[in-house]
Amino acid sequence: MDENKNIEEEPQKPAHEDAPNAEEENGLNEQQQKKLIFVLAYLFGILFFLPLLVYPQDANARFHANQALILLLTAFVGEVLFSILTLIPYVGVVFAILCGLLGLLILVACIYCIVCILKGDKGELPIIGKIRIIR
Repeated sequence: MDENKNIEEEPQKPAHEDAPNAEEENGLNEQQQKKLIFVLAYLFGILFFLPLLVYPQDANARFHANQALILLLTAFVGEVLFSILTLIPYVGVVFAILCGLLGLLILVACIYCIVCILKGDKGELPIIGKIRIIR
C-alpha cells in the first residue's frame, strides 16, 4: 500500500472568517448597553436624564427619557397631593388607599416600560404617554 496517498485537504478559511465579526459583536453590545441605560432610567426615576446624556442625538433615548420623567412627575405630584388629602378627617383613609394604589400603578407602569424595552418595542404609556416634555 502506498502511504503517500494524495489526500485532498479542505481549503482552509482565513483566520478572520472563523472569528466573530468585531462590528457585529460591538453592535450587539451597543444594543444591550442602550437597553440597560433605558432600563436604569425607569428603575431609578431620578436618572431619567441618563439616556439623554449617553445618547443625545437618539430619538429612542429622548422618548424613554420623556416617559421616565413623566412617570417621575406623576408619582411625585400624585403622592404629595394624596398625602395632603389624607389629613382630611374621615375621608383621609380613602385618599391613603388611593395613594397606595397610585404607587402600585407607577410600579406596574415601570415594569411595563422595562418589558417593552427588553422586547424591543417602543411601549408608550396609556393616558400620560402622550405628554411630551422632552422633544
